[in-house]
Amino acid sequence: MSRFSSLMIVILALVMSGCANKVWIADWKETAPFSAPRAGTASVVIKDKLYLIGGVDGRNFVNITEYAQINKDGTLGPWQLGHPLFEERGFMEAVVHGEYVYVVGGGNGPNGHHLLRTAERAKIQPDGTLGPWQTEKNEMVVTRRCSKIIATDKRIYSFGGFGGVLLDSVEYAEFLPDGSLGEWILDTETMTIPRYVNSVKKEDDRFFIIGGHDRTKGVGITDVEWTRYTNAGNTEKWQATTPMQQGRYGLSSTAYRDYMYAIGGISGAEYLDSIEITKVGKDGALDPWRYTTPLDQPRANFSTIDYDGRLYVIGGTNRDGYLASVIFANRNAEGDFGYWGTNEEAIAVKAKLAERAAIKSVLPNEGKVIEFIQAEAYSYIHVQNDIGEDVWIAGQKIDDLKVGDRVGFSKGVNMSNWYSKELKRGFAMVIFVGQVRKQ
Repeated sequence: MSRFSSLMIVILALVMSGCANKVWIADWKETAPFSAPRAGTASVVIKDKLYLIGGVDGRNFVNITEYAQINKDGTLGPWQLGHPLFEERGFMEAVVHGEYVYVVGGGNGPNGHHLLRTAERAKIQPDGTLGPWQTEKNEMVVTRRCSKIIATDKRIYSFGGFGGVLLDSVEYAEFLPDGSLGEWILDTETMTIPRYVNSVKKEDDRFFIIGGHDRTKGVGITDVEWTRYTNAGNTEKWQATTPMQQGRYGLSSTAYRDYMYAIGGISGAEYLDSIEITKVGKDGALDPWRYTTPLDQPRANFSTIDYDGRLYVIGGTNRDGYLASVIFANRNAEGDFGYWGTNEEAIAVKAKLAERAAIKSVLPNEGKVIEFIQAEAYSYIHVQNDIGEDVWIAGQKIDDLKVGDRVGFSKGVNMSNWYSKELKRGFAMVIFVGQVRKQ
């Protein structure tokens, strides 16, 4: 055997030994945070640059555009400011088509009450940065906040959202040769139910709509539906398919190969860190949804970007406030999130996850039940603590509850001036909590 052949065998053995020593770690890696916490942003990737556009920082809607270089190992470089949007806007989405990036709809003003029907576009420069934003001449037919958008070869579509009421309509505009958008037209087919703070994904020649908000009950829905669009761009009749296990709104979704994911969001009672995965069949049918690697923390109204086999989860909000963090993970052969690491890394992650689970199991609040109302989805409980302060909470139903019982409950989602259509009653404040149990 030649010296060269012996050397190659040694190198191959070392490479195989290195791979054999790697273990799959079901967790996420954190990378460079962006400039300031916010939610309701839009995101795209352009020539290895991850762009984050607009959003709300908890008080104000912003017109900020910033970007970071995606390194070969998946980490992000320093964030840099780009050209600002023409108008502050959040709870919208962005798409790339040809030489332009487009953002459509959204809201701004106090609590996002100013609903938008405008669109903006920015030209992609040779180095991957964006030029100045300009407002499109043609506006949508309906104002739409939290509408989801998809680009095909010929058209841009906007699905559902909030326009004063929850919307079941879809509208579209043609991409014109100069990059501008043509006149917006309402599609003749409507979705099976109104959709708001839902998610949407394109898979081959089909659109999938996932989850959303049930405004009557104040909970996330599990419903999933789909339609096929033709070469001419027309959509067929919408039809329901396999629902998720967990109702979700304010979620995100992604598609990778023949897998589809529903990520995070709000159940109504709690912010979610869980992720569900399904396989997409050729006939539009979905396999039963199953759970996969959860997020690092609960998140809602965040952005996701799938790039080079990795998923990036960007910003968002939860019960502790607004987030500026960015996490990413790869996938294994089964479609689950994580990364390959050493045994030492796996041990450290296991200890971290155990500590996180222990913290999650502790209920930080406690009080005495002074009144309660049973609804279909929740128990509304009027609780008074030991110093006489009282609050209404809503959590999973407790059938044997009675006045005088003591309950513990987790942090939750504060809803001011909440009106329950189911109970036909208003509340100055209700805290929707993920966990409540009799002490």
